[in-house]
Amino acid sequence: MQTTLNPVTNDSKLIRSQVFNVTTITFFGQFASYSIMSIFILFLTLPMAKDGLGMTEEQAYEFMGVTQAIGYMMPIIGGFIIDKYLGIRRGITLGICLLAVAYLLVYIGSSHVHDFGTQAFIMAYALIPAVNAMVGSPSSALVSRIYKGDEVGSKSGMTYFYMAINVGSLIGIAVAPMFMNSQYGVMSVLAIVVLGKAAAALNFIAKRKIYDNVVDDLDKQPMTLGRTLPVLLYLVGGYTVAYVAYLNPYISTYLIGLGCTIGILAFCIRTMLLTGADRTKQLVAAFLILVAIVFYVLYNQMATTMVMFTKNNTDFTILGLTLAPAQFQLINPLVILAIGSMLPKFYSRFVRFTIPYQFAVGVILAGVAMLVLWLGASSGYETGIASGNYVGLSYFVVTIAELFVSAVGLSMIGLYCHPRMIAFAMGAWYLASSMSNLISGQLGKLVAVPKGSSDKIHSMHAYGDFFYSMGMTAVVVGILLCGVMYFLHRSLANKGIEVA
Repeated sequence: MQTTLNPVTNDSKLIRSQVFNVTTITFFGQFASYSIMSIFILFLTLPMAKDGLGMTEEQAYEFMGVTQAIGYMMPIIGGFIIDKYLGIRRGITLGICLLAVAYLLVYIGSSHVHDFGTQAFIMAYALIPAVNAMVGSPSSALVSRIYKGDEVGSKSGMTYFYMAINVGSLIGIAVAPMFMNSQYGVMSVLAIVVLGKAAAALNFIAKRKIYDNVVDDLDKQPMTLGRTLPVLLYLVGGYTVAYVAYLNPYISTYLIGLGCTIGILAFCIRTMLLTGADRTKQLVAAFLILVAIVFYVLYNQMATTMVMFTKNNTDFTILGLTLAPAQFQLINPLVILAIGSMLPKFYSRFVRFTIPYQFAVGVILAGVAMLVLWLGASSGYETGIASGNYVGLSYFVVTIAELFVSAVGLSMIGLYCHPRMIAFAMGAWYLASSMSNLISGQLGKLVAVPKGSSDKIHSMHAYGDFFYSMGMTAVVVGILLCGVMYFLHRSLANKGIEVA
């Protein structure tokens, strides 16, 4: 007798296999990325004699803002290239392989900083944004395609995808500072990055066939010269833009900001060309993308001013444990892993706590996190040293805010936006992150400690004023947003439109 497979069970197994593979490549990729990003601002300010780039804090904040902004700006173009010429699976395959090669070149370039200065690093590091854009947003878009038509499944799947990011980041953040402070130094961290990116590439290549049911015809068609040339132009153009921007961070800050503004406006214009409920729901997405800029300015402090505040003005202790300044960031993935798995049940039970409300509450909580740092700074105005417990509590609060915004923010694109504009909408989402990084880079300069300065009391007051202004502004804006979201829901309900 012939055995007939249960189609529902078979589909469920395939979906689990697909999501597991995406989360696996995400784990390896994020482990590598967070290994370097957790120590990046410390690496930038580390003397060249210790294999760092020898920047001042002011230069490091600005450079980091520009590099992060470029990295988030590219996906809107990379998404278009994938949608138009490659297809989502082919795009990820190409991108993830090139990314491993790019980080290998970063390792080689960094090893020659002593001979050629920071330009040796910049020449290689400028390869990353254009290539990475072919992996980041398409991977999250692939999860949305896997759960197409299943709103609860989409939010849950994206949450697990986001948790994979944090498992990778947890290990990366834990390991990188230890290697950086070891006899092998920064170069050992870069070696870890290369290995992580290579593992991600090999994993996706080996399992790429399981996505046959979610890719479109473009992905299955052979490449032609007419489709290959635009991809090559994008990669060369993306590298050139990043290289010039990294060499001139002050000027590029304003140029990139203009580019982000144009890109977000383009998304809004395309949204207005839609009709009916499609346009209304996507307009909600566009508004939330703007709110995300406010949130991410606060969120970005975790890897910038909070790290430097910990290094410059705390006792490095939390609950009696002594950590390296960069390792305080471990609280972020630990909290996400502890609480993130509970979110699907939370969403199912509190269905009226929709994504717009989550964004508003996220902004308020991020503001509260800044106020916690202000309290910590206030406690050390006389000595110049604050307890690391304040930093730990701030990381905890801003992580809760992150769970309400970042994880569901990605699923929001899939739920609210027109299916033919998913990749473009993902790009607009990353443009918001790009804009926020530019703003963060400029704000960070306000608390930059001059090179060689040892006046901890002065820097403590500067940090206190900075965190207080950020926190109070965010709390007020978040409360106002709650009111806006209430009236938004009422307006949508009158039109017969529901949002998740």
